[in-house]
Amino acid sequence: MTYKDLLDVVGVHEVGKGVYESTHNPENMGNAAYIAYGGCALATACTAAHIGVPDSHRIYSMTGNFLGPAQCDRKLIARVQEIRSTRTFTTKLVTISQKQNDGSERSCLVSLVDFHAVEKAELLNYSRPPSKTYAARETQPSLDEHRDGLVRDGKITADVSKMHSTIFGLSRKLWENRVCKGSMGAELLQGFAKDLTTEQDDLAMHEKSSADWFRSRVKLTARQEHAAAMAFQMDGAISFAPLMHSHRSLTDSAACSTLDFALRIFSNDLDMNQWHHREWKCIAAAVGRTYSEAQLWDEQGKLVAVMSQSCILRPPQPKL
Repeated sequence: MTYKDLLDVVGVHEVGKGVYESTHNPENMGNAAYIAYGGCALATACTAAHIGVPDSHRIYSMTGNFLGPAQCDRKLIARVQEIRSTRTFTTKLVTISQKQNDGSERSCLVSLVDFHAVEKAELLNYSRPPSKTYAARETQPSLDEHRDGLVRDGKITADVSKMHSTIFGLSRKLWENRVCKGSMGAELLQGFAKDLTTEQDDLAMHEKSSADWFRSRVKLTARQEHAAAMAFQMDGAISFAPLMHSHRSLTDSAACSTLDFALRIFSNDLDMNQWHHREWKCIAAAVGRTYSEAQLWDEQGKLVAVMSQSCILRPPQPKL
């Protein structure tokens, strides 16, 4: 049974004390291999961590490691342990695994999820803006419209368009989206049109950026639905942003996947029903790893969240 909307992505049910199972199998997206998109495990972990947390507390941090790929033919299992529970903070340790054919379990992800009681007052309130000014969302096309335009202009073939549509189809099904003019990811179609030129080609890697807009296609209501949906979406494209920003595609590496992640949240009132603006930046690459981040703003320009990740990035194997 495949996802029909984000409520399916974030859904879990209890199967034991402190043990929860995803209502659907995870699905593939943005990976040349047929393995589950990492955001599926993040969403399941986030939802499970919220269960039993006091109404006065809000998620503010989700950090951890991907331990291995999840398969798309079986559900995710979340084992939750409460590490801290005070009037001010709640901390949950969540391990995501899948049952194997021999009955054993294989771990896919481990995460510490932290919650903070809503403060009565704040001393400071500020956040940095996106690194550049992008065209207004209302003037920008959806990803499908943008891709169709590249085909009409002869910049990509119909076969390339179909392949891109398949690999990134899950996100389009779950989220309304708009591309951003001047975004490297948009201009190069996430690396599927890597030979095109962009207005950022003369910039250093750490100065280049990609950006988009998105909002949920289905109405989300509960706090954990908004948080888990955001965690799902914020995982997207960070691992291969360095490939995009260097005019490469997923097929130009032997391995490109997230090792560890840190999601920081700066809002007590997440609302993924509203439009949000995301920007990717690449910070460092060395010793076979990259470090990149995605930042998220609401329509009022307030920074809502930042997801940073260390990722493995291996060159392709030499041809014999």
